[in-house]
Amino acid sequence: MSAAKYDLIISEGAGLSLSLVYKDNAGTAIDISAKTPRIRITDNVYDETTDTFNGTLTTDGTDGAFTITVSSAQIEALGFRDGRFIIDLVEGDTSIQLVYGKLKVKELKY
Repeated sequence: MSAAKYDLIISEGAGLSLSLVYKDNAGTAIDISAKTPRIRITDNVYDETTDTFNGTLTTDGTDGAFTITVSSAQIEALGFRDGRFIIDLVEGDTSIQLVYGKLKVKELKY
């Protein structure tokens, strides 16, 4: 199964919380209890700069449910407004990419 493309826009001063369920093509939840969900965020300009935030399993992981949360302070500390992200599940040296796309922190105008 290939990763889904999805672009994220986050308002300046806001955080990010995504709840996802990992399922196979038939719609059956996949057990992720032995995996760690994470989001990796990379600056568009400086490719070598990647910030990684681990998510949490929403339940015991047997139902494929997990949540990725990045606080407003963590978003602000990124130091850039335009980047890319990958959400994946990690077990040891193995990574399964689930979602990827552009990430934009939108400046608030008053």
